[in-house]
Amino acid sequence: MSAAAADGGIILLGQNLLFTARVETAADPWGRPVRQARTLAEFREVYAAGDISLLLVDLEGDAATWQAVLAELQDRAAAGSMGLHIVAFGPHEDTAAMERARELGCAAVLNKGRFAATLGQLVGGG
Repeated sequence: MSAAAADGGIILLGQNLLFTARVETAADPWGRPVRQARTLAEFREVYAAGDISLLLVDLEGDAATWQAVLAELQDRAAAGSMGLHIVAFGPHEDTAAMERARELGCAAVLNKGRFAATLGQLVGGG
């Protein structure tokens, strides 16, 4: 991730509270605030509120929600109005969800093990 991308806040899109705590722990040394969004409306609210540069998408969350968020962001990117790095993560066996996330514009799609192993780098460590 570039230095510029590591400056803003982080949105974690999903319903799993375990990953929220992990992301917050990894982001804390870098001074990056983490907000969780569980719904499309919550995502819009958090995104509109401020300086967000990284979106982490839990593919085990509600598929309708994450697909709607990614589709909306894909439309914004096409309009040239988005400076957001998007990383999705999910179980390695859910290849359909991972492929769908790629189709919807995620910069990276990782299995959960790889996501956990590289979380520090993803949120600002290099």
